[in-house]
Amino acid sequence: MDKQELLQELTEKIANGVITQQEVSDMLHISSEIPIKTNTKQNRVLSHLSVSSILYTLGGIIVIIGIVIFVNRIWADLFSFGRVFITLGMSFIFALFGSLLLNSKPKEMIGVIFHFIGGVLMAIGVAVSIFELNLDDNFWVITSAYMGVAIFYSLLTITHKHVLLTFFSILYSTVTVYLLINAIVGDRYIGAYYWIDDIYQVVTIVLGIIYLLLVLQFRKTWNNPLVGVLTLVGSAAILWASFTQVLDSSSLLVELLYFGILTAGVVLSVRMKSRIILVITTIFLIVHVSYITSKYFANSLGWPISLVLLGFVFIGLGYGSVQINKKYITN
Repeated sequence: MDKQELLQELTEKIANGVITQQEVSDMLHISSEIPIKTNTKQNRVLSHLSVSSILYTLGGIIVIIGIVIFVNRIWADLFSFGRVFITLGMSFIFALFGSLLLNSKPKEMIGVIFHFIGGVLMAIGVAVSIFELNLDDNFWVITSAYMGVAIFYSLLTITHKHVLLTFFSILYSTVTVYLLINAIVGDRYIGAYYWIDDIYQVVTIVLGIIYLLLVLQFRKTWNNPLVGVLTLVGSAAILWASFTQVLDSSSLLVELLYFGILTAGVVLSVRMKSRIILVITTIFLIVHVSYITSKYFANSLGWPISLVLLGFVFIGLGYGSVQINKKYITN
């Protein structure tokens, strides 16, 4: 590998988030205040890659829209086999061409776009196939179908090691988990207690924790582009599902425990140096304080006075989050 190829590969890895500019600076003992300079040709290459990525993505979206419109127009004229083939069959064909292109042209995005189209059509194709086979009332069949898709994309991820395939693997695995819970539990009661909502809330919390654990594994790897998305979805899932427990319960203990969860969120944002977790935790803290204020103090203090106090609380929370971000996360 000559110097030009080495520099181009380094530029691509920095752009994809595999390594950071700070890490390169530290290794070469270059001050972080001095930007790494690339020659004009490398800048043109990077700019070309960015434009190509935008065009590829835009083209893929247009293709999906075109397929949906086309299928909608001829849908009534198709038999069941034709409907399955034009949705599920086409999704596998796009996935096949995507894999072939990733193997033959691993540095280009054309294979990724084919996999993107196939991944979107896969969800539609599975749903259409289940409906056409009159199996839409059998949740075990539905669960098994999406579990098969999740396994399919997990195998593709292991084979190609690409972040888009990892995304589809996580997406379809998450869908499978909720379908599996629905197939197992259904609409069941314990005595007079309807408990399926609590099951879904617990599952959402567990999935949120799994997402955050994946963040720790994905950092500084080829899956690094998913770190921000998983952090946002994972932290929001945990705090939202926990807050629904507060709303469903009238217990003061549950409301106090939620403050403990929010405190843990702040600590976790510092430990993981995640501004996203800090922002999400602050938002839910504001929501929870608003809920507590309206429930316990609106009638005793009067709503206007409660709003004034709540405003000062928000100011304090905002100031505190900014200070935490400056002192523990940014630095």
